[in-house]
Amino acid sequence: MLHKGKGFVMLLLTVVLLAVSAIPAYADEAPGKTEIRLKVGSKQMKINGESVSIQPPYQESGTVMVPLSVFTNKKGFGAKVQLTNNKIIKLTYGTHTIVVTLGSKDATIDGKKTTLPVAPASKQGVTMVPLSIIAKSFEATLAKDAATQELVLKFVSVNDKSAGGKNIDTDAGKSKIGDSYYGWSMNYPTGLTMSSQTQDGDIVVFEDVKKEYYLAVIVEEAKDKLTMEETRDTIYGYFDEGEKVVDKKTVGSGAAAYERVTTKNKGGFFFEYRGIQANDSLYIVIFGKKAKTAQELAKSTGLLDSFRTAFNRSDVSVKDLTQIVNGFKTFADEDYGLSVKLPKEWKTDTEASIPWFYLEDSGYLYLDVTSLVPGDTLDEWIKRKQARFEQTFATAFRKEPEIKNVVWNGVSAKLMKLAYSWDTEKWWEEYEIFAIEGEYRYYTELAYPKDSPAAQSNLLDNVLRSMKADFATVESNFGELADELDNIDRSAVVTRTSEKYGYRITLPQYWTGDKKSLEETEMEYGTTGVFAGVTYWDEESFTLSELTSTIDGFYKERSEKNTKFKIIENTTVQFAGFTAKKVVFEDKTNNKDSTPYRITNYFVLKGDKVYNVWGFYYLANASDFNVKNMEAALSTFAFTR
Repeated sequence: MLHKGKGFVMLLLTVVLLAVSAIPAYADEAPGKTEIRLKVGSKQMKINGESVSIQPPYQESGTVMVPLSVFTNKKGFGAKVQLTNNKIIKLTYGTHTIVVTLGSKDATIDGKKTTLPVAPASKQGVTMVPLSIIAKSFEATLAKDAATQELVLKFVSVNDKSAGGKNIDTDAGKSKIGDSYYGWSMNYPTGLTMSSQTQDGDIVVFEDVKKEYYLAVIVEEAKDKLTMEETRDTIYGYFDEGEKVVDKKTVGSGAAAYERVTTKNKGGFFFEYRGIQANDSLYIVIFGKKAKTAQELAKSTGLLDSFRTAFNRSDVSVKDLTQIVNGFKTFADEDYGLSVKLPKEWKTDTEASIPWFYLEDSGYLYLDVTSLVPGDTLDEWIKRKQARFEQTFATAFRKEPEIKNVVWNGVSAKLMKLAYSWDTEKWWEEYEIFAIEGEYRYYTELAYPKDSPAAQSNLLDNVLRSMKADFATVESNFGELADELDNIDRSAVVTRTSEKYGYRITLPQYWTGDKKSLEETEMEYGTTGVFAGVTYWDEESFTLSELTSTIDGFYKERSEKNTKFKIIENTTVQFAGFTAKKVVFEDKTNNKDSTPYRITNYFVLKGDKVYNVWGFYYLANASDFNVKNMEAALSTFAFTR
């Protein structure tokens, strides 16, 4: 009896915790050709090691189909794209021109007619094209990495061939480079191209056209004085695999001292690393050269010696490479032609399928583009969104929306301000911008806690002023983008059945499954703040008295340990034709780990096995609409055998 109780209690506690949790290095490879890595089924491709979100490639009739952005991303090929009649796509890359048509295998490559192995198609609004033939036409090599199963494209970009792009030599009159935010400067690295720079600007990399020289400046925060060993350990973190030290020493003394480490990697490059601490930062300067001996690095000593941990704003000969200006940095998304200025602490969510930016636990901003349904209007669109908001939050946990006219991205738009809370103490403000242009709807959402730093920084005004999306780019890169949530029938239901465990339950059709399979011991479906599920115990047998005793003991112990925990109902009832223990409780604990919620449990004893049919909602989401849906779902539970 005792071991049964303990096992059951642990599983019971797991169900509760799962429900509560439902709320809402820099390491470059050796210099070489531009490299793109991607994999069938993966949402990420890598351009010279940097992850970029994409629509997952797929295979059809032996041909790998990839999103158009594989060829248009400016960090890779950077091919120009032109869309005609929403189906004819013209790609231009250097001297090469490819014209393809959605749904057709007919194409022209550099003026010659050809037949594609698979016709270009639109998948979830993203244009997919055959990889191999376009890569070959753009003079790229295509191979497969047997170890990772990645498809690897390598090529010398047109920008490198023409010394275009970010070739800093084009800045006439500049003899130095530097970063005003991070406070460093050095002599102009003549002949080198800035090949990459992090969003914060704390890492900047330069290479020559032939990829035989390499320069990088890295800035890490280091407020405490570092020892020699700590500085060298940081330097070692930037080594390539297999890179070995051939020399290391402390150069100079006192405040002017720095750590110097010389290495050789497997690609035949020698590197000199310098670690210099100043300005509450550790500056790591790396110079690399394809050479036969380390002594050949000495030719570049003058460039390295010119590095200074200072930036003179009045010196017009210095090109400022900073990404952070007046505390803001510019974020971009090439697929949408999007740019926006946000405070320097903000970051990009690289895993998101749409442009998404965030401040850790303190706010977010995103843009979502969907197709315009003929006859729809801004007012009707906003009305539907407002209705969903009122269905999501209970009256005490939301405030009346405020709507006004604004200008966004140069077009007339509407702004709706929402305010909601999970506990009526800490409130979030959400600003939703609705705009229509051409055949697309543009929805921007900015949200943050009312008392957060973001609320004090005129962030909304800055977004309205600085956010730009290129409508032509959107029209070129995307096809049909249906909004799966906006027009969904929230009254529709669907019945789901478990063959293995012999039950069925009817749920709102728009609910999504966190644990979708009814053939597993745990099933859970829901939407924002409200869920329903079934848990089956197949390893333990109970009598009615054992079940009642175990459950009562579990909830009694919770009540004694937590003054915020309250039993609303604890009775024995008939449920789905069997004897059941019904327990309804609330937990109003409100901290970083828990938000006030209520759970309704039916512990059904069928034979000697227990089914827990449960419904959960946060008190903030206890709208009449949500509660009615949850209770209706529980009432439909029935055994099929």
